[in-house]
Amino acid sequence: MQVLVLDSLEAVAQKSLELLGGPRIAVSGGTTFAALFRHWVPEVRRRTEFGEKLRFFVVDERKVAFEDPLCNWKSCFEDLLLPAGLAEQKAHFVTNARDYASLLQKEFEAAPVVFDQIFLGMGEDGHTASLFPGKATLTDLDSDVIDVTDSPKAPSKRVTLGLKPIRACGHLITVALGAGKVEMVKRLQAGDSTLPITLAMQGHPHATLLLDLAAAGL
Repeated sequence: MQVLVLDSLEAVAQKSLELLGGPRIAVSGGTTFAALFRHWVPEVRRRTEFGEKLRFFVVDERKVAFEDPLCNWKSCFEDLLLPAGLAEQKAHFVTNARDYASLLQKEFEAAPVVFDQIFLGMGEDGHTASLFPGKATLTDLDSDVIDVTDSPKAPSKRVTLGLKPIRACGHLITVALGAGKVEMVKRLQAGDSTLPITLAMQGHPHATLLLDLAAAGL
């Protein structure tokens, strides 16, 4: 696992953009990724206009309406897809495993689900995607997507990529910002296998952890 410590959100955003190769990319939600999306827009728009077929998908989604402020895909659509000229990918909005599996089957056809890049966040409890410590989803190594019914963070019902496609992706990038992540960063680097983020990144042949100074404890 490569660990990169950067001195500002802007530097993290720039480095994440450099790692955005495509064409198939899964992205997380939340305020951190909303900020990254806004930084990505000019380059993604330029590449799209040049003819690249970049395809974005969600890492995990709450089971809420698209218009709900808690909807991850709403943020991705408004902060990245729409201004970058990829409005048609609003149709990638899913809220259950059946619909997400169908979307991935159309995208990957008979091939395994292997994203070129997956961008993960990390919670202060070490969760990533909607995979939480101590939950049965951590033992499911066969499913591409999983319905979550008991998330300890509201809303309790979600859909998430499983560990199988997360571990299979070409490049796994985790973004962790802020002093609240220091302890989990230490435990991740120490190989604490009780943490979902460790299970996701451990042993991945091409994994990068992007930290700001605060998350690195500096």
